[in-house]
Amino acid sequence: MPRLITLSRAARLVGVKRGALQSKIQQGELRTFEGELLLSDLLHAYPQTRIEDTTMLERVEQIMEQAVNKVIRPDEDTPDSNTLAARILVLSQELAQTRQKARRHAELIDMLKLKFEELAADAGQTRDTAFSTLQAWFNQTLAAVEASDDDTEIIAKEAFLRVMAAQVRILPSGHEFLIEGSDSILEAGLRSGLALDYGCSNGNCGKCKAKVVSGQVKLVAPHDFVLSETEKGLGYILACCNTAVTDIVLEAEEAFDSHDIQRQKIEVRVKKMERPNDQVLVLHAKTPRTNRLRFLAGQYLSLQLDDLPPQDCSIASCPCDDMNLQFHIPVVAGNPFVEALLDPEKSTARLCIEGPQGDFTLNEDSPRSLVFIAVDTGFGPVKSLIEHAMALDSAENIYLYRISTAGNSLYLGNLCRSWVDALDNFRCTTFEATASDSVESLLPRIMADLDDVDELDFYACVPAELLDPVESYLTGHGVTAAQLRLEALRQNMSAQ
Repeated sequence: MPRLITLSRAARLVGVKRGALQSKIQQGELRTFEGELLLSDLLHAYPQTRIEDTTMLERVEQIMEQAVNKVIRPDEDTPDSNTLAARILVLSQELAQTRQKARRHAELIDMLKLKFEELAADAGQTRDTAFSTLQAWFNQTLAAVEASDDDTEIIAKEAFLRVMAAQVRILPSGHEFLIEGSDSILEAGLRSGLALDYGCSNGNCGKCKAKVVSGQVKLVAPHDFVLSETEKGLGYILACCNTAVTDIVLEAEEAFDSHDIQRQKIEVRVKKMERPNDQVLVLHAKTPRTNRLRFLAGQYLSLQLDDLPPQDCSIASCPCDDMNLQFHIPVVAGNPFVEALLDPEKSTARLCIEGPQGDFTLNEDSPRSLVFIAVDTGFGPVKSLIEHAMALDSAENIYLYRISTAGNSLYLGNLCRSWVDALDNFRCTTFEATASDSVESLLPRIMADLDDVDELDFYACVPAELLDPVESYLTGHGVTAAQLRLEALRQNMSAQ
């Protein structure tokens, strides 16, 4: 039987992005069967795949160490994590070899049955002739089967992946993600960039209720929300309190656009404030553990401090960390909201946030590479989108173009450099707009730096007065409406 492998595991196995595999599927280089790939096709498309590397052992060291620490037995009897991982890999190889041999023998038996039928139908052969013919055929076929390409090692590594990370497939969207260690289904889903439905995330509200279609789950945290006996019988669980023991398929609600997320009002604590330069204040806020913010990358909130008028501000953090929120606030002289935040007496102030709002969100269904253009504090919502794209791990390439205008300077440059160092598919280019080099005049340089516009999606956060010129230039150079999303800078910090 043909060996099938899921898209997520295939990407991890050959060390590429899911988007790269999706592109090969669209080009006809890889075949899919109910969302899974043929292993033989994968190895043909990536013949350079190394089986003998040790990256997988290194990847699971921490997971194995956590698992070992939970085993109740004397410390001197506890093997170290590397030893356990190596043992699992050896067992995976042995299992793969056994399965491979069994599969080949099963195929040989099927062929033998057909050969018996063929000889039985040939009335012109004597028993001795038929036996001689059968013996010659069997020896030749057995030799061919045993000499066939051996993919035991790649199957063993895939089996090892199954041990170290269970895969979750969400219906009806078909989205997939992996769970490592004892993370809950909800935690792993959010970390992978999925907008699963949830509320409190600690088992009180029941909004993360999902139905297990197949596979086995395990309760990892108690919950106060009560599932009815009927719901339990149908396979319903709370995603925030269960993890996957085996690969599982779940029916669960997801948010696909801003209309799928309800407005929330939460009192948050100001955790930290930073001044990367004189023009920007980076505000870190934290929600209560039982009342986290559900939002999409690139959206904005209304922030209210004490009795001051509410201020709209884009979220600069990833939805995968729903408790810790970040905002990049332009420091505007005379703005009472900014002045109140900078007041030392407000260092422990509590903010009230309301939202989210906005449609400057990632088109997750697009297979195209991503281009981000951020002017000044437009880096805030763009940062949120980039971190979300990294969590999804689907974009083949990510290009960031940061532009500072007169009186402003770039900030958090070390963060961008860390992305460049960590990701092979990420590139960052900076510009300084001046009186002679306006933001509009820099657009041709950005376009000249890019290949094939048809294979790119553009996201730009620029001052409001530049929205029309930027849109006009990009659409005039082949960028379609489906490839372009624009957002105005919330630089005046006034509620709309």
